[in-house]
Amino acid sequence: MQKKLWPTLIGLTFLVVYSTGLWASGIDDQSEVVAEYMKGRQLMRESDYFGALKVFKQLEGRFPDSKNLDLFVMHRSKCNYYLEEFSEAAAGFGYFLNRFSGSAQIPYAYFFLANCQYRLGHGAEAVKNYLNAYRLSQDSRLDDLVRSSLEAAYTHASAVTLDPALFDNIPEDKLCPVVRVAAPYLAQSSNRAAAEKLLLACGEQLDQYQHGAQNSPLSNGPISIPMMLPFSGELAAYGQEIYNGAVIAAERFRREQGQLIELVPYDTKGDPIEAARLAAELAQDRSIPAAIGPLTSDAAAVTSATLACRNLPLVVPAATQAGLARLSETTFQLSPNIELQGLLMAQYAVDSLNADSAVIITSSAPDHLRMARAFTERFEKLGGEVVAVEYYRSRDKDFGPYLRDIKAMLWDRRPDSIFFTNEYGDTLDPDGIPVHIDCLYLPGSPLQLKQLLPQIHFYRIKGAYLGSDGWADDAVLRLGDNVTRGAIVPSPFLSATNSEEYTQFAAAYDTRYGKQPPRLAALGYDALRLVSLAMAETSGDRDKLVKRLATTRDFVGASGRITWSDHRENTNMPLYRITSGVAQPLTHATTVADDPTLD
Repeated sequence: MQKKLWPTLIGLTFLVVYSTGLWASGIDDQSEVVAEYMKGRQLMRESDYFGALKVFKQLEGRFPDSKNLDLFVMHRSKCNYYLEEFSEAAAGFGYFLNRFSGSAQIPYAYFFLANCQYRLGHGAEAVKNYLNAYRLSQDSRLDDLVRSSLEAAYTHASAVTLDPALFDNIPEDKLCPVVRVAAPYLAQSSNRAAAEKLLLACGEQLDQYQHGAQNSPLSNGPISIPMMLPFSGELAAYGQEIYNGAVIAAERFRREQGQLIELVPYDTKGDPIEAARLAAELAQDRSIPAAIGPLTSDAAAVTSATLACRNLPLVVPAATQAGLARLSETTFQLSPNIELQGLLMAQYAVDSLNADSAVIITSSAPDHLRMARAFTERFEKLGGEVVAVEYYRSRDKDFGPYLRDIKAMLWDRRPDSIFFTNEYGDTLDPDGIPVHIDCLYLPGSPLQLKQLLPQIHFYRIKGAYLGSDGWADDAVLRLGDNVTRGAIVPSPFLSATNSEEYTQFAAAYDTRYGKQPPRLAALGYDALRLVSLAMAETSGDRDKLVKRLATTRDFVGASGRITWSDHRENTNMPLYRITSGVAQPLTHATTVADDPTLD
């Protein structure tokens, strides 16, 4: 089993405040350079990092002798970072450090380089450069930010060899605060004498950290984890599936850690208000480290809002409405939100298809409307144009009127004649005349897609197909390549079944319940697995547990891979190409970042 739990970059929002003050006040240069520089800065503030990247690359290339060249390189590298091109960003920050050794931005370059290295999984290099940033920083807020990032990084002591010599060049007046952050991990250092000396200078004893480093942080008694789910009413079967999956995770934790987890069912009855009331009561009980649930998006939204001023960690397994986790700083949304599918398809259309134009044909169901809206906003933000949108109803079977409207829009007129002649001299009516568009975004349910796609094929509307998770169904896959046209679709539901983690979970589930696990059971298993592993490292302290959960990166679970965004939403969504009746993985995982907090 592969497991990577790289830390989030804690507190980066604060860096915006003062880095903006340093860099956004304008520059002293030629008027053309100043104008282009400010344009690039504005694009960054608008989160148009593709556009900003082009501006700073052009400035760097056209004005290599500018006294502000370091800023052009720095911002170019930051744009790559926000676009999650971490290798390219790391190369840019490395170049900056080698080329501009006298720049005032050197500490910040080290900090961003460390962020890139940790996102790439290079923990030891990241720690070294976090400490370089701290050593050179003249800003107390950057110092605090580095210490927070180091604390998250040190959590992965198995992946980071902490050499006491790394602290040798840190100024004396700044040494002890950062040493105290590292103390539990210095206690495991192979260079014990150097670690003892370092701690002694700060009035600390190595032995006081040794006990905690060598022993499990968990207590000997059972740990109670509330499961806030519908155990009565029409949704009870779904709540039970999540609970059953969590049982398998609790049993595994007991075998691995020798610690008993008691799953305590709290019946929400499928009522959002009841779920919120239960969460408010549980938040007051400090013996409870975390909770799992509720089931639906409505219940999760009300519950998350209720916890906004409390610190109870809450993992929501199945709800998919966007923005749930943003209602509380301690809520984690395990299932990728519905809008992410639209964002991914828009990103793919521009990045991989070089698409400039798109047509959307969508069901009027709320989830599909959210996907279509997200696609439109991201596609247009990236410079594309949605030239036509058609909405069909759930009862529709004849899509001809919608498709004729699209063809008319693409022609920019109604045809003057009802007949046309092709290159072979055959007579065609307007329905048979092909029209072209870069891509068609087609979110929908399997039943309606089964009827819609052959009709698009009949009306000869040509373009790359981009879909939703509804395509990952036999009813659609069996339509044939001439109808599905190698469509690219996102799905969080297909990726896990070939993983070692899923195989191990499915075998245990079958042994206990005599059947293969449903999707909700896998989500319940992953929710408790994440919480229990975080508890094993944080002694059940709620604040530490939230920070630890937030470091999850590329975690291989039974339901798929899990990566929390800065807003604690799972952003891992694999893409597939439909070929020969099979959804073939296009990439191992694809994510779309939050609106970045750094400009």
